[in-house]
Amino acid sequence: TGALQTRSGVFGERVRIDPAGANGVYVVLDLKTRTLTQINPRARTTTSSTVEEVSQIVASIASAAEPTAHPLLQLAMQGLPPEQRQQISEMVAQAKRDEAYPYQRTETADSAADLPCQVFEQRAPGSTARRLCVASYADLKLTPNDERTLKTAVELLRRSGGPWLRISEVPGLPIRYVGAYGAYAGAGHLTKLVREPIKPEVFNDPPGYRIVSILEMM
Repeated sequence: TGALQTRSGVFGERVRIDPAGANGVYVVLDLKTRTLTQINPRARTTTSSTVEEVSQIVASIASAAEPTAHPLLQLAMQGLPPEQRQQISEMVAQAKRDEAYPYQRTETADSAADLPCQVFEQRAPGSTARRLCVASYADLKLTPNDERTLKTAVELLRRSGGPWLRISEVPGLPIRYVGAYGAYAGAGHLTKLVREPIKPEVFNDPPGYRIVSILEMM
């Protein structure tokens, strides 16, 4: 649709991710402390978990015979209407099946935001193909520290497993995507890469916010 989906920023050993449609909620990954912090400006709350704790939760859900029956996922979905719960259940089931199928390099090249990228495709039986166009880190022309931070963040994603496993395995940074999981279909591409410095304050925990547990956050 052309609407903003996500904005990400890198500073030092921290990555901030602002997803559109999250009512201002954003996440900061701190590689030095190995923590993921979700910050909710509207509720004035923060929730922090170590990378290891997140990995344990993901592994627990992924290893369940019926992932959507896992208590944590049930807790996260309890306020949703039945039809949306059903769509999410189908998406989670599809993602688990597709973990067996890595993205394969094709001979097709593309571009986004004036950056060249190589198309990788994931084809699983019974589902439509999903495509990523992957830019090399060299073509992104980041500072050595920013490149190292992004690569480390992606490596942590890969180690934690979960539905993003196959995406995190591609050799570079995906800058264009098209595909579907069940009823959820869509596409997106990088629109702008800004290399200007970001103020470090936007990566810090805001003062005076209430700390809540991961269960309350969900």
